[in-house]
Amino acid sequence: MSSEIVNPSPLLKIDIISAQDLASVSHSMRTYAVAWVHPDRKFSTRVDTRGQCNPTWNDKFVFCVDQEFLRRETSAVTVEIYAVHWFRDVRIGTVRVLVSNFAPPSFWPFHRKQFIGMRVVALQVRRPSGRPQGILNVGGTLLDSSMGSKPLYTQ
Repeated sequence: MSSEIVNPSPLLKIDIISAQDLASVSHSMRTYAVAWVHPDRKFSTRVDTRGQCNPTWNDKFVFCVDQEFLRRETSAVTVEIYAVHWFRDVRIGTVRVLVSNFAPPSFWPFHRKQFIGMRVVALQVRRPSGRPQGILNVGGTLLDSSMGSKPLYTQ
């Protein structure tokens, strides 16, 4: 039996906060967002029934990621926004949230300094055609899985 110490995987916490100025695809629009790091493991927000083109979710997701994922400048969380429809839900738009928005790749390997808090960014939502379509507000931080929920990233 090996006594090798394994570094715990960092956790990426993403808060899907809200969106503004989405295109109205129905009279009474109800929206939700789907987020993932790997397409085989997706998370969905609650359906916002009041916000119409300006939904608010405030839903939080935690992704277990590895250090290699965090080192790549192109690593991202994909977020798709949908409107509930009676036949098939309609995709309103997509956002790729670069992990470097929350902790730059130069941060790795881990440095333990004073925590500065979650970073919140406003990103352009793109329609399936690629045209701009509203704004998504999303927050993110890195957590140390070996120390409960202690944040890792500091400046």
